[in-house]
Amino acid sequence: MDNSIYDMARELAYAVLSTDEGKKVAETRYIFDNNEEARQKMLDYNTYREAVNMRVQEGSISQEEMKAEGTKLSQMIAELKANSIINDMVQAEGEFNAVINRVMNIFQATITGECEDENGGCTGSCGTCGGCH
Repeated sequence: MDNSIYDMARELAYAVLSTDEGKKVAETRYIFDNNEEARQKMLDYNTYREAVNMRVQEGSISQEEMKAEGTKLSQMIAELKANSIINDMVQAEGEFNAVINRVMNIFQATITGECEDENGGCTGSCGTCGGCH
């Protein structure tokens, strides 16, 4: 197979990374990666959540314990959201993922020949769609 299609895919990826959203997510990840407190809070939360999930999967947790663990996890999430470094990174990742999803929706609509409007769905009227013409 001709490598040019892979080169174009790489160019598209670089173009997505160079969007405002791509730059913002890279910036916030860099800040997060260089902040020990934020990284530790996220690690503690993920470790605790995984341990709770494991207990749930094993069936070794009572309803009362599950409720208490849910409360603890909610508190930990509130602490994560209160950390501006983590909050900024999560928000930036959400915005970047929206760009990725939009690109993938366009890609899928183009491959399948479906119309796709600016909001990511077909309007039902091909007259309003730039993708079918």
